[in-house]
Amino acid sequence: MKSRLDGFILIGLGISLLLALFLSPYASTSPDGLEKVAETKGFSEKGESWKFWKHAPLPDYSIPWIKNKKVSTALSGLIGTIAIFFIVLGIGRLIKKNRSKKILLLILLSYFISLALTLTSAFAARPLTTDDAGTVEKGVFQLELGFDGIRQDNHGRELSPSLILSYGLLEQMDLGIGSGYLFFHPKEGKKENGFADTELKLKYRLIDEKDWRPAFAITGTLKIPTANESKGLGSGEADFGINAIATKNLSKRLALHLNLGYTFIGEDHVDNELNYSLASQFILSDKWALVGEIVGVNNMNRRHGDDPLSGLIGTYYLITNKIIWDAGLEIGMNKAAPDFRFTTGLTLLFKP
Repeated sequence: MKSRLDGFILIGLGISLLLALFLSPYASTSPDGLEKVAETKGFSEKGESWKFWKHAPLPDYSIPWIKNKKVSTALSGLIGTIAIFFIVLGIGRLIKKNRSKKILLLILLSYFISLALTLTSAFAARPLTTDDAGTVEKGVFQLELGFDGIRQDNHGRELSPSLILSYGLLEQMDLGIGSGYLFFHPKEGKKENGFADTELKLKYRLIDEKDWRPAFAITGTLKIPTANESKGLGSGEADFGINAIATKNLSKRLALHLNLGYTFIGEDHVDNELNYSLASQFILSDKWALVGEIVGVNNMNRRHGDDPLSGLIGTYYLITNKIIWDAGLEIGMNKAAPDFRFTTGLTLLFKP
């Protein structure tokens, strides 16, 4: 069985190398939808203003010191394919013993590494948990409709439709309110359902992105205890969190978002939380984008076993400029996190 699998891997690698070597030089040089819009609107140079991307190992799918474009593209494709293969192979061996819980981490790491090798403006949104430094345009409403399905480590299940409404108060400030409805199905015991807690969030963009400097924003979130405590759907206490956000467009297609926050937990004898996450968006076309993130929580105690860590990979599609569909799969990396979460939803932008 192992020899058959090895043979399958080698055949796949061989096909990938042939495609990278012989077909990549003939890929279309015409700009994609996003690049065309940037050129038409006159802001295409903005994505190239940050000088770091020019020092990427294989910028714009080329080797800088090789003048022949076809040879440069072919060799960069060959090198990139081999590099990704060995990186993924190495990571795979490292996580082999915990494959079922960490396979998504392998995918996410491969995703982030491949972006770094081939760097070519985006904002974080559903299905990401990670926030971005952008704010809703002044006078515009943003409505996010979502549906989550979660399986806990003990095989209990949760289903939750949700709704978040945000409004652009000022050029650099928006206000949002969101809640949902929980269907809790424990592995053992009584099934429960009811309204979730309500969150009120205020975001202020402190600094806009310029040259090498990322955009910075800060949010304050108040959790209002509207969930039924007696049913086990909430703590019955209010929480307050503050979150610092940095967003950097590394190129025309790639954006990174970093979050670092702290949550003051209102429930007695429960530790406060340090929250952190890193997300990436890669624009595939003028309609499609690929997203990924790693999200973690530190419960500010010395017991690392209760600090959840998870990773998500997903996509979103622009149905129109004001309607976006999304979907994502999140997998827990340790026992403290849910086994997995599937999420899908719609985002709508409108003016009254």
